[in-house]
Amino acid sequence: MVNPIKNKTAEMPFWDHVDELRNRFIKSLFFIILFTILAYIFSDRILLILSELNTKSIDNINLQVLKITSMFMIKVYVSLVVGIILSMPIILYQFWRFVSPAISSGFGFYTFFLFTLSSIFFFLGSYFSYLVIIPVSIDFFTSMTSDHIPVNYNFTLENYLLYIIWMIMVGGLIFQLPILSIIFNKLGLINYKTLVEARRFSILGIFIISAILTPPDPFSQIMFVVPLIILYEISILILRFLR
Repeated sequence: MVNPIKNKTAEMPFWDHVDELRNRFIKSLFFIILFTILAYIFSDRILLILSELNTKSIDNINLQVLKITSMFMIKVYVSLVVGIILSMPIILYQFWRFVSPAISSGFGFYTFFLFTLSSIFFFLGSYFSYLVIIPVSIDFFTSMTSDHIPVNYNFTLENYLLYIIWMIMVGGLIFQLPILSIIFNKLGLINYKTLVEARRFSILGIFIISAILTPPDPFSQIMFVVPLIILYEISILILRFLR
């Protein structure tokens, strides 16, 4: 029996597909702009949250700006990043609504489930990075002093926030490992036995990925290696359960 939804999609003219994609894009863009405006309204509060990390050395850090327009551009940049992050579930939903008519209903629900799970893991990884990795790394780096040369840690607000936001984004991406494992398993490329047999090589790859995604220092890399290895083991357990 032919799926009427799938058949209807197959008969849809090319420009109708383009129009559908345009509508989904406009809806996604609308929510990005909306959340960005809301984030800008509360930008002072957001900057306070980003600057008040649970770190011992935060009182010894002097944040400064070097340009007249710096504070405005910082607020716009932070608001845009927050707007995109908050819009991700809606963007993924719009993408799912666009592609779901072309696939079976069972797989469509499975895809939507993965998108939802991916958003949850992204926020968990971002929060973990904000709560643990960033404070520990800042404490570690700012503890580096010299017995012969007096050193004051004066950071520009742009560089400081760029480091914070980048590490938050990396934390969210790192936590996508179980999602990628489920997708590759669904495509028949891997199973839990594959991950078990490739554990040694995967750990080496984890070190390489951490070196690429994190700043060029061994401490931050190790801070990401540990949760990656844990997520790798979780992926094995998930695929063992899904077999």
